[in-house]
Amino acid sequence: IIAGDPESVTETWMSNVYSFGMVIWEMVSGEAAYTAYSPVQAAVGIAACGLRPEIPKDCPQILKSLMTKCWNNTPSKRPEFSEIIAILLRNNNN
Repeated sequence: IIAGDPESVTETWMSNVYSFGMVIWEMVSGEAAYTAYSPVQAAVGIAACGLRPEIPKDCPQILKSLMTKCWNNTPSKRPEFSEIIAILLRNNNN
């Protein structure tokens, strides 16, 4: 979202989990996220105001739940990828 020196941005597994939740949202919605905002507006909205895209009503409950977990406002409370994989595998037949 923010362009600049890559070394100035700290990337963690927690930010990757947030991004994974966004990828799920884009697949489910068929849209790109935050297109109504400039990159700076989106970044500030996400970090300071808890901005999240609206989850489509017809989205399967398991994916709604997973996106919500991935977008937790407290990064350390986001699931690790091993947990995400377990959730997806458990629900593979649904």
